[in-house]
Amino acid sequence: MNADLILFNLVAFTPERLAGGRGADLVAIRDGRILHVGDRSARATLAGPHTQLVDCQGATLIPGFNDAHCHPVAFAMTTRYVDCSPLHVCNITDLVHALRSRAADTRPGNWLRAANCDPVTLAEQRLPTRWELDRASPTHPAMVVERSGQHCVLNSRALALCGIDESAGPSDAGMIHRDPASGRVNGIVSGNHAQVAAALPPLSADEIEAGLRAADRAFLECGITTLQDTSWSNTPAHWQAMADYKGRGLLSPRVSLCVGADSVGAFAEQGLRTGSVHPDCAPDVLRLGAAKIALDESTGDPHPPQALLDTTALAAHHAGFQLAFHVPDLTLLQRSLSTLAWLDNVGFRPRLPPRFEHCPACPREWMDRLAASGALVIAQPALLPLVAPTLHARPPDPAQPPLFPFRSFLRHRIPLAFGSDAPLVSCAPLEGLKAAVTRCDSVGRQVAPEEEISVANALRLYTYGGACAAGDEDATGAIEVGRRADLVVIEGTGDWTTVGDLEHAQVVMTLIGGRIVWAR
Repeated sequence: MNADLILFNLVAFTPERLAGGRGADLVAIRDGRILHVGDRSARATLAGPHTQLVDCQGATLIPGFNDAHCHPVAFAMTTRYVDCSPLHVCNITDLVHALRSRAADTRPGNWLRAANCDPVTLAEQRLPTRWELDRASPTHPAMVVERSGQHCVLNSRALALCGIDESAGPSDAGMIHRDPASGRVNGIVSGNHAQVAAALPPLSADEIEAGLRAADRAFLECGITTLQDTSWSNTPAHWQAMADYKGRGLLSPRVSLCVGADSVGAFAEQGLRTGSVHPDCAPDVLRLGAAKIALDESTGDPHPPQALLDTTALAAHHAGFQLAFHVPDLTLLQRSLSTLAWLDNVGFRPRLPPRFEHCPACPREWMDRLAASGALVIAQPALLPLVAPTLHARPPDPAQPPLFPFRSFLRHRIPLAFGSDAPLVSCAPLEGLKAAVTRCDSVGRQVAPEEEISVANALRLYTYGGACAAGDEDATGAIEVGRRADLVVIEGTGDWTTVGDLEHAQVVMTLIGGRIVWAR
């Protein structure tokens, strides 16, 4: 049988290669799936008159990266914002100049938006104030989003449009900050403030399309072939919008869309559940993922009642959804474990393992309990450099469990998968892999070095681990005959056993369903 595409002169990331064997140096593809994995001697029998041949020139072939926790549409929207990351902005004056330049090309009255502002990397070591943002333009409302997404800064015009004045008081939905000297509202807002959300106009259709195209290119350049959208607010309208984006070719990677716990009933009324595919899309392109149970975010209560967590999870299970618990801290880890124990007592038998999104820490004495729960952890290693400066600023506390305990999870046989949490941090898996292996911040200081894992393990968690998290491990995540040909060619690597293998690694080709969708 002739192949549609043959990749040769490569080093395939297969178990045989990791075990020290020769491994495969040729992979053939037909009808979007892997037809053959072996050595170059098979080329003569697999190649036909219409077979495309690609010489990989000794590069490494790996399974496509599966980002098990991200927010692709939010990431796309931030591409339309002024980029305030350290590469572009070093101080508040730079930030103001960047906003002023954008204002020159923006109609008066339209919003100026900026993102990725990290006060730790600014020379002033703080966020700007409303009065500093006012210098950018008197005729444009302006909003600067802090890197974590938990805070933003509004200029005076934006505050007025949001109805926030000096009489503003505390709110469950967000905190209005004040200047410590004058007591006046300084423009910094924390949390999901309803007035800000209501006043901020949506991007135009043209801006959304441009943002999605920019995001799509970024995903493909990074070798991401599958995205798991874990937004807690996804509704049937978001499901349809994602189908429209896919239909228009605006988003190339496969998408598994989590549904918001509040919308489980609306999906169930349409006969939809985890694993359902969208009828307007080709098979295996868009499917429903887990029910995202993030009551701390959806209700505004950081530690929602145990009974509410229990009943929400049970309703999602009865509706046919995999459970994905938002677990940002130890309290919610404990309550999520308690919910799973309660569900087990009432006969809960999940078709797919429950997911704990984030789970950045777990006391050693809880590890066995977490393992027994059957839950898998979806971690974001690229967050480690982001939180490292705060950790280093505190005195060491032996009583606190280590953050991102990847090695401990694996040692206790707790299933683990990696994602990015983009746009909170870069979507680039290679950056996440490096953080997981080195556990270093930007200046080389390590965080809990005893929790290091190998390069090969990290790579597996960003590929096969993501497939397992979505219940797709039989179809993707490994280079084996019959699996979907979602593959990535990476050059500049060695044998994936040392940190040095990541230093010069770069994606040079991305394939989805056996089709080359991006090449350098």
